[in-house]
Amino acid sequence: MKSMLSGYRECLVDVMTDCEKTANQIDSIGDELKQIGSSVSNVGRLLAGKGTKEVSDEKPGVGLTRAINTPVKKAVENLRKKIDGADQAFEKLDRLSARLDAGKEAEKGGRVSVKDKLSQMKEKAGQQKKAPEPDKAKSKEECL
Repeated sequence: MKSMLSGYRECLVDVMTDCEKTANQIDSIGDELKQIGSSVSNVGRLLAGKGTKEVSDEKPGVGLTRAINTPVKKAVENLRKKIDGADQAFEKLDRLSARLDAGKEAEKGGRVSVKDKLSQMKEKAGQQKKAPEPDKAKSKEECL
């Protein structure tokens, strides 16, 4: 189960990494288009005798690239949530396996072999036969 979950998580990370690369490329394209638009407008301003304007960093790229990039960024967020879910499932599996291991150890400790129990019973019976009972020993001494 853990290996399957690990493989699933690795696939999600690979897809998320590819989506992040794509989103970064789209952002870069938008920034370049924005820069080009600003440069063209500055050429027009210079020809008209006005001063140039700096490109504002208020919004990344142009509207078209932001619109294209929105679903990609949502996909990245969804993939992050799924990866977090896989991590939580790993933690649950670890806790469950730890509880099961502890339960197995307790069961092993609680069991006593039948052979061991029989040998203990034989030893007790042998010791009782070897040791004279104190009441009988006193009665024999009193008779003498």
